[in-house]
Amino acid sequence: MGKIFAFYGPSASGKSEIQKELTNSGCQKIITATTRPSRQNEEAGVHYIFMDAEQFDQHIQANAFIEWTRYNGHSYGTLKSSIEHILNQDGTAHIVLDLAGVLSLKKLYQDIVAVYVGANIETIARRLERRGGLPAENGKRLKKAEQIELSSEYIQHADVIVWNHDGVDFNETMKKVKEIIEAD
Repeated sequence: MGKIFAFYGPSASGKSEIQKELTNSGCQKIITATTRPSRQNEEAGVHYIFMDAEQFDQHIQANAFIEWTRYNGHSYGTLKSSIEHILNQDGTAHIVLDLAGVLSLKKLYQDIVAVYVGANIETIARRLERRGGLPAENGKRLKKAEQIELSSEYIQHADVIVWNHDGVDFNETMKKVKEIIEAD
């Protein structure tokens, strides 16, 4: 039986960097689906399963997603087949989701470990600014982090908590994440 580590937390907390490091070290990444166009250097089946809106809606009608959402005019979802493929193997995989996605996974499957990745608000603000993007969008993300994603009500769903703010060496963060995976 496989095990899935589902990472969630505020924007700019480091989830994608953790995911990239895990993938580079050989831990399998669960590929999610999206209707957004691929960006430069993104490959179908590696970064996302790219679908058009009609295909995505057909998958919704067929109840093929564990969870899905619309964000910035595009749809994103996790296919049941992707999860079940991992769980039917002996190994581990990882995925980055929002809290609703993590809760949907945990409701349907036992072998899910919810890992909250957090950072203090100053770190999140600095990272969002460094990323660029529209100030209004960054402001929304910062407000969401402050009011919701850093709250105990949001964090309480985690099986494990990893703090990844400025002053914490990223190598130490990755060491902790790998220890969590190896312990399970």
